[in-house]
Amino acid sequence: MASTSPLKKAHLPVSRINTIMKSSSDVDTVDKESSMLMCKATELFIRTLALEAYRDANNAKKLDYKHLAEVVHTEERYNFLRDIMPKKITVAEYKRLMAKKQGINDDSEGKNEASSSSSSDDEEDSSSDDSEQSSASA
Repeated sequence: MASTSPLKKAHLPVSRINTIMKSSSDVDTVDKESSMLMCKATELFIRTLALEAYRDANNAKKLDYKHLAEVVHTEERYNFLRDIMPKKITVAEYKRLMAKKQGINDDSEGKNEASSSSSSDDEEDSSSDDSEQSSASA
Protein backbone atom coordinates (compact mmCIF):
# COMPACT_ATOMS: atom_id res chain seq x y z
CA MET A 1 0.00 0.00 0.00
CA ALA A 2 2.86 2.40 0.67
CA SER A 3 3.96 2.25 -2.99
CA THR A 4 0.65 3.72 -4.24
CA SER A 5 0.59 6.72 -1.88
CA PRO A 6 3.15 8.78 -3.89
CA LEU A 7 1.00 8.33 -7.00
CA LYS A 8 -2.08 9.69 -5.23
CA LYS A 9 -0.24 12.86 -4.23
CA ALA A 10 -0.15 14.72 -7.55
CA HIS A 11 1.04 18.28 -7.98
CA LEU A 12 -0.49 18.69 -11.44
CA PRO A 13 -4.28 18.66 -11.88
CA VAL A 14 -5.33 15.15 -12.85
CA SER A 15 -8.50 16.46 -14.50
CA ARG A 16 -6.36 18.49 -16.90
CA ILE A 17 -4.29 15.41 -17.72
CA ASN A 18 -7.54 13.53 -18.40
CA THR A 19 -8.72 16.28 -20.75
CA ILE A 20 -5.44 16.27 -22.66
CA MET A 21 -5.43 12.50 -22.96
CA LYS A 22 -9.06 12.42 -24.13
CA SER A 23 -8.37 15.09 -26.76
CA SER A 24 -6.70 12.42 -28.88
CA SER A 25 -9.02 10.87 -31.44
CA ASP A 26 -7.61 7.43 -30.60
CA VAL A 27 -8.73 7.56 -26.95
CA ASP A 28 -12.33 7.07 -25.80
CA THR A 29 -11.97 6.60 -22.06
CA VAL A 30 -9.10 7.03 -19.62
CA ASP A 31 -8.69 4.98 -16.44
CA LYS A 32 -7.95 6.73 -13.17
CA GLU A 33 -4.73 4.76 -12.76
CA SER A 34 -3.43 5.73 -16.19
CA SER A 35 -4.23 9.38 -15.50
CA MET A 36 -2.33 9.25 -12.24
CA LEU A 37 0.60 7.52 -13.94
CA MET A 38 0.73 10.13 -16.71
CA CYS A 39 0.49 12.88 -14.11
CA LYS A 40 3.42 11.45 -12.14
CA ALA A 41 5.47 10.88 -15.33
CA THR A 42 4.87 14.50 -16.36
CA GLU A 43 5.95 15.74 -12.95
CA LEU A 44 9.15 13.68 -13.13
CA PHE A 45 9.86 14.97 -16.64
CA ILE A 46 9.42 18.59 -15.54
CA ARG A 47 11.60 17.95 -12.49
CA THR A 48 14.38 16.41 -14.58
CA LEU A 49 14.32 19.26 -17.09
CA ALA A 50 14.36 21.88 -14.33
CA LEU A 51 17.22 20.18 -12.47
CA GLU A 52 19.33 19.98 -15.63
CA ALA A 53 18.66 23.64 -16.37
CA TYR A 54 19.51 24.58 -12.78
CA ARG A 55 22.78 22.63 -12.95
CA ASP A 56 23.69 24.28 -16.27
CA ALA A 57 22.87 27.69 -14.80
CA ASN A 58 25.66 27.12 -12.26
CA ASN A 59 23.22 26.90 -9.36
CA ALA A 60 21.84 30.39 -9.99
CA LYS A 61 19.36 31.81 -7.50
CA LYS A 62 16.71 32.08 -10.19
CA LEU A 63 15.88 29.67 -13.01
CA ASP A 64 14.92 31.55 -16.18
CA TYR A 65 13.42 30.60 -19.51
CA LYS A 66 16.84 31.01 -21.14
CA HIS A 67 18.26 28.26 -18.91
CA LEU A 68 15.49 25.84 -19.88
CA ALA A 69 15.78 26.74 -23.57
CA GLU A 70 19.55 26.19 -23.46
CA VAL A 71 19.08 22.66 -22.10
CA VAL A 72 16.42 21.93 -24.73
CA HIS A 73 18.74 23.07 -27.53
CA THR A 74 21.88 21.32 -26.26
CA GLU A 75 20.52 17.95 -25.16
CA GLU A 76 19.50 15.58 -27.95
CA ARG A 77 16.79 13.90 -25.87
CA TYR A 78 14.81 17.16 -25.71
CA ASN A 79 14.85 17.56 -29.48
CA PHE A 80 11.04 17.33 -29.64
CA LEU A 81 10.73 20.55 -27.61
CA ARG A 82 12.91 22.73 -29.85
CA ASP A 83 10.05 24.05 -31.97
CA ILE A 84 7.93 25.12 -29.02
CA MET A 85 10.80 26.39 -26.87
CA PRO A 86 13.07 28.58 -29.02
CA LYS A 87 16.17 30.23 -27.65
CA LYS A 88 15.56 33.65 -26.19
CA ILE A 89 17.26 36.53 -28.00
CA THR A 90 17.41 40.23 -27.31
CA VAL A 91 15.79 42.88 -29.47
CA ALA A 92 19.26 44.02 -30.60
CA GLU A 93 20.12 40.47 -31.72
CA TYR A 94 16.80 40.22 -33.56
CA LYS A 95 17.42 43.51 -35.37
CA ARG A 96 20.92 42.34 -36.33
CA LEU A 97 19.52 39.07 -37.71
CA MET A 98 16.83 40.90 -39.67
CA ALA A 99 19.35 43.39 -41.08
CA LYS A 100 21.62 40.54 -42.10
CA LYS A 101 18.70 38.73 -43.71
CA GLN A 102 17.66 41.92 -45.52
CA GLY A 103 21.26 42.40 -46.65
CA ILE A 104 21.28 38.91 -48.15
CA ASN A 105 18.05 39.66 -50.03
CA ASP A 106 19.46 42.96 -51.31
CA ASP A 107 22.69 41.26 -52.45
CA SER A 108 20.85 38.55 -54.37
CA GLU A 109 18.65 41.14 -56.13
CA GLY A 110 21.72 43.21 -57.02
CA LYS A 111 23.49 40.17 -58.46
CA ASN A 112 20.51 39.29 -60.63
CA GLU A 113 20.31 42.82 -62.06
CA ALA A 114 24.07 43.00 -62.64
CA SER A 115 24.31 39.66 -64.41
CA SER A 116 21.54 40.54 -66.84
CA SER A 117 23.12 43.84 -67.90
CA SER A 118 26.91 43.32 -67.74
CA SER A 119 29.79 40.87 -68.04
CA SER A 120 31.13 38.69 -65.21
CA ASP A 121 33.92 41.15 -64.31
CA ASP A 122 31.43 43.97 -63.90
CA GLU A 123 29.20 41.64 -61.90
CA GLU A 124 31.81 41.15 -59.18
CA ASP A 125 32.38 44.91 -58.89
CA SER A 126 28.66 45.71 -58.68
CA SER A 127 27.93 43.00 -56.12
CA SER A 128 30.69 44.26 -53.84
CA ASP A 129 29.42 47.83 -54.31
CA ASP A 130 25.88 46.69 -53.45
CA SER A 131 27.06 44.98 -50.28
CA GLU A 132 28.99 48.08 -49.23
CA GLN A 133 25.95 50.28 -49.89
CA SER A 134 23.58 47.98 -47.99
CA SER A 135 25.93 47.79 -45.00
CA ALA A 136 26.37 51.57 -45.03
CA SER A 137 22.61 52.12 -45.08
CA ALA A 138 22.03 49.65 -42.23
